[in-house]
Amino acid sequence: MPLKSEAAVNQNSSPSVKVINNANKGRPKAADYDLDVRAVLETAIEIYCAILLMENPFPTSVQEVDWAKNAWSLAGHHHNIKLSHDGGILKLIVARSTHLRGQFKSKARPIVTTTFGFEMSADTGVQTRNHLLVSELKQDSAFIFRARGSSLDEHTGLYTNPVIQQVINEVLFKNKSDDGIKWAKYYNPFPRVAFALTLTAIECAIDEWASGSREMISFKEDEYSGVFNSHLASLDEFSKAAGKLDLLFGVRAVRTCKRETQTNEKEV
Repeated sequence: MPLKSEAAVNQNSSPSVKVINNANKGRPKAADYDLDVRAVLETAIEIYCAILLMENPFPTSVQEVDWAKNAWSLAGHHHNIKLSHDGGILKLIVARSTHLRGQFKSKARPIVTTTFGFEMSADTGVQTRNHLLVSELKQDSAFIFRARGSSLDEHTGLYTNPVIQQVINEVLFKNKSDDGIKWAKYYNPFPRVAFALTLTAIECAIDEWASGSREMISFKEDEYSGVFNSHLASLDEFSKAAGKLDLLFGVRAVRTCKRETQTNEKEV
């Protein structure tokens, strides 16, 4: 993959180190750094998010630091400049792990509500229906199918429920400046890890309706890394059999983004 081939860039090979000014003794902020540093930082964060979505969105602390350093080096290579980093820079990059997961969850929440027909109401009957709908969607991961039958054997359209593509598009392909378009070399073909995170975020959004009324659930590693790993294992098995999953969703997302961009430009 492009990431691995570019990772050979060695920032420590006679680097021209830029001095980072205005370092804040408190919590680091992008505004603490010079403009040229901020430009590289923005790119490093985008690359770091791509690494997470290709490798693991629930990384260990060691992985976070290693991937942050790798992203910083690749960002410098992208801008054709070599810059040193400090602890504050790495903290700003690593902080995107939680933010990225939260982004998938926040985009999934309204889409899940609308697509599956959950309703916020104090009516007992509506709450009961919401509760039963959660059970139906969770049984054998029925929510990943385009059409649900009365049993697993009767479900059709595995991994083609529109909610999946909608969440992917909202996070990565909505606008031509989004990461999925800007960094197409990382997202086409579409990473199975990113796909599994999408399914996990959707499931978390469904879980919020388990009581009958929507209740906020934290999208944390302790609660959902196991769910993510289960989806990833299922996707690996499906991909071995079908062989087209990654390309299918990557191409669909790019085409959707291009259509929406063209429509917006005509409207303007």
